[in-house]
Amino acid sequence: MTVPENTILTMKQKAVLQIVACLFSLVLFSCRATKITRATFPSDTTARNIDSLSREKEHALARNILEKVRANRIEFKTFSAELKMDYDDDKGKRMNNLGVNIRMEYDSAIWIRVAGPANIEGARILVTKDSIKIVNRLEGTVMLRNVKEGQEKLKLNMDLRTLQDLIVGNAVFLSDSISNIVTTQSVISFASLQPTLVSLFNVFADDYVIQQCKVTDKDSTAVNSRVMELTYGDHKVVEGRKIAFQRKIYVEDKNVVKVALDFKRMEFNKPQSFPFPIPDKYTRE
Repeated sequence: MTVPENTILTMKQKAVLQIVACLFSLVLFSCRATKITRATFPSDTTARNIDSLSREKEHALARNILEKVRANRIEFKTFSAELKMDYDDDKGKRMNNLGVNIRMEYDSAIWIRVAGPANIEGARILVTKDSIKIVNRLEGTVMLRNVKEGQEKLKLNMDLRTLQDLIVGNAVFLSDSISNIVTTQSVISFASLQPTLVSLFNVFADDYVIQQCKVTDKDSTAVNSRVMELTYGDHKVVEGRKIAFQRKIYVEDKNVVKVALDFKRMEFNKPQSFPFPIPDKYTRE
């Protein structure tokens, strides 16, 4: 039996919107994430007993590592990118080679366009400090929500700056205090504690650029304990900034989601627009 083309596109569109919701949920990961080799984090150990002199040396080392990691932070006023996205989840949904365009103005807006084969637009998303807008082009629907309503609709807590950091490749969930430092010739591993989360990082020993990050609930025995892993690769220098052009994301909560991002182009600090036309005939959700 031949499936009508518009039915196929509708199915793809629903998957696209799930991808979008997953990307948003990575900020305070509420959704688990193309084939990912999961990282080993030497810092994922129990606290060690060290004497006061060793503790003083470790504190000095921690300050040095934190300073060098943060020196790699990518600052921008505006950002734009083109990339390909692959998506896979434990429900059997799989989407390959989706075209994604992203535009951002720091601490102001994130604009995302997702397209399928033949560059047919599937979804357009606009996130600001106080609103979330999602247009479903293939089903003719639009969702307009303030932040609180959007969080309830998408079942996530969203922080605009953290999502922008995630997209551009900055460290996320990195606190002012790090511990459990393990150094090798090629990689430095450490833990960073927050009130409810534990973050583990692997950074390259030569330049302190992030290689992997793993974030878990501090209470690992909790029901539906969450795990998020980010892997960064294919680093290139763009306008003086060293950036990972390949990202792999693994998120585990009640479900498992895997996302692979392959950036083709990035630009910084160029004028950006955020067109978001909404046809009158579209159904409001």
